[in-house]
Amino acid sequence: MKKAFVVGINGKMGKMLCESANSYGYEITGGYDVVQNPAYPTFSDERAVNVPIDVIIDFSRADNKIFDAFAYLAKDRHVPVVIATTGFCEKGLKRIADLANVVPVFHSANMSLGIAAAKAAAITAKSILGDGFDIEIVEKHHNQKVDSPSGTALLLADALAPRDNQVINRNGKRNAGELGITSVRGGTVVGEHEIGFYGNDEVVTVTHSAYSRKLFAAGAFKAADFLLGAKVGLYNMDDLIKTLL
Repeated sequence: MKKAFVVGINGKMGKMLCESANSYGYEITGGYDVVQNPAYPTFSDERAVNVPIDVIIDFSRADNKIFDAFAYLAKDRHVPVVIATTGFCEKGLKRIADLANVVPVFHSANMSLGIAAAKAAAITAKSILGDGFDIEIVEKHHNQKVDSPSGTALLLADALAPRDNQVINRNGKRNAGELGITSVRGGTVVGEHEIGFYGNDEVVTVTHSAYSRKLFAAGAFKAADFLLGAKVGLYNMDDLIKTLL
């Protein structure tokens, strides 16, 4: 059985990975977190990790100390890393790219195959509808989500417009060519994303709703399988989709 090490093992997604692992042919051998998990060896010092690792899966937060920890492990053990954490700044993204020069790295703001399909559908819709439609993205998440807008909303927006044309939580009238992103935080919403194309006489929407974190765990293990046969480099969901097709 393949052996996975989970960064953020006591978080909501970390626990979901532990619950789902066996279904995808993985054994969780341990994890990295500041709080001990009684069911698994849990380390807060990466140099103390003494469990076997085939792949590292990170579902934590964009934090330099955490990144340093799993980057050290990846380089020391020569194992690939699935990074599902969102909220990285430009410097953080550069560090991910640098790590991918040493070991295989899979980085995606969303591990859902459904989101990948929604992105492809939105790109197709834009190519058909043209510039006469205003594009707005509305994303909804639980009230404890740290980053806003969501990494997934930015992933979708980047596929449709350059960053210079993206407006976050607009205050005022829309200008031509803008893509707006609006964030909603409330309750226990796992994740909802709607891409709206607003024309003069019609509206087209592409919507994705996540009802359980299980789908993100499934995607993470699919990404891990992909990396176990990959060369050193930086990969994302587009690369995974190509192999599935």
